[in-house]
Formats: sequence, C-alpha cells, structure tokens
Amino acid sequence: MLSILKSALNANTKEMGIVSNNIANVNSTAFKKSKTNFEHIYSRDRASSPNKFTGQGVGVNEPLLQMSQGSLKTTNGALDLAVTGLGFFQVIHENALEEPFFTRDGSFNITERGEVVTNDGLNVMGFLGEDIGFLQNLVIPPRKVNLDLTTSMLTNINVNSNGKITAIYGLDDEEVIGNIALASFPNETGLRQVGNNRYKISTKSGLPNYGIPMNGAFGKIEAGNLERSNVDITSEMITMLKAQQAFSGVSRLLQTEVDVTKRLIDG
Repeated sequence: MLSILKSALNANTKEMGIVSNNIANVNSTAFKKSKTNFEHIYSRDRASSPNKFTGQGVGVNEPLLQMSQGSLKTTNGALDLAVTGLGFFQVIHENALEEPFFTRDGSFNITERGEVVTNDGLNVMGFLGEDIGFLQNLVIPPRKVNLDLTTSMLTNINVNSNGKITAIYGLDDEEVIGNIALASFPNETGLRQVGNNRYKISTKSGLPNYGIPMNGAFGKIEAGNLERSNVDITSEMITMLKAQQAFSGVSRLLQTEVDVTKRLIDG
C-alpha cells in the first residue's frame, strides 16, 4: 500500500511540474504545451487470467507534446515569421552542423554579415537562389555591387507566403535571395524538447522531410507575425488545482496508513 501511495505522490508532483512549466511559458513565442502521460502499473502471476491482475500504482511516461496551432501576434518585423499549418524552421549551431534544432519560433534577425539568425545567434537554414535541393545558411547580403561598380545598400526585406525572400537594394532594386525551408516529421509529437522552444530528432519522431511553404502539406508563412504559445491559462490552472487536491488527498491517506501501521506495531 505504501508503494502505491508513493507512486501517486510522485505522479502528482510531476504533473504539477509540467503544468507549472506550461504556465511559466504562456507568453513564450511558439511554445507548445505538454500533457502528463500517466500509466497504470499492474502485477499478476505468470499463468493467471486478466481477472487476477492487481493494481500496483501509477507511473508517468515522458510528457505528451500538444502541437496545436497558437494564435498570431502582429509585430510588422520583416524577419518575424510565423508558420500557420505544418512545418518547423531548422536552425543550427555553426559548430554542430550534424545536430540541427527545429522550432516554430520565427523571431529572426540579420547580422552585419547578412546571416539570418535566431535571437541567440543560431543560423537559420533555407534554400539559396533557385536551388531547393540543398539546405544552406540563409544569407542576405547587406550591400550589392551594381554593373556600373556602384554599391547599393540593403533597404528592405520581404518574405511572401511561400517563404520566398526578396531583398530590396537602394530605392527599388529587387533581388530574390532564396526560400525559407520547413521540416515536417512522421510523428511531430515525438520530438525531443531541448529548451528555448527547440526540438531535436528522436526515434519516436522519425526523420525530417524538407520542403518550402505552401508546397504539398506544408503550411503558410505569415511575415510580420509571430506565433503565440498554445497554452490556455484557464485550463492549466484547473489542471493544477486538480493535481494539488489529488496530492493533498494522497498525503492524508499516506499519513493514515503510517498511523495504522504504527498502532499495529506498538500494539
């Protein structure tokens, strides 16, 4: 009995931790909430029928990611990009090219060298020029040398719904830079969370499939917008209250069990 009650306390503690993390990230860009994944623990003797199964408590598996779409927040930033529908941006650390990260957080910036990066400096991947078969670091040159050898400075950046990036130099000199790349997975809820609203490939997620927005099943790019978190604060508060009540109830049962056992020993 003590082991069953202990497992219940542990499960409720983990649920409160997951809910607390969801609430803490309610304002984080593109954050995806998690749900506690409980499992029943049974014991049985080897040759018995299912009727002889006995409960041995509750366990908690890895949290279940909830990948539902978050609402959009308008920022009007040229490189603030939201995905509506299927797809993740791929970002990489320059020293770990073989270990990409995937994110729905499209709050990007441009460096003085023209590299498109995340807020903490990870490179954003895409397709340069007309080549959509080879992923590369997206680079938007900050200046352009014209045919007459004059130099035009970058004045604006446009990203359309298909993810096509167009740079404007001077007053109206447009040049197509390339395309934002998106990745999809056979089981996106199986991605491994690594913090900062980023994910890595796992055996559960499967390998990524790459493409461009609005091609096939891939979603649409909404430039000048960011995706909000999909956390419903009211729902999370209700879940936390339930977990706290369950924890309190199990604690009282545990104290009762200890008192009964102590009386039996002393008697």
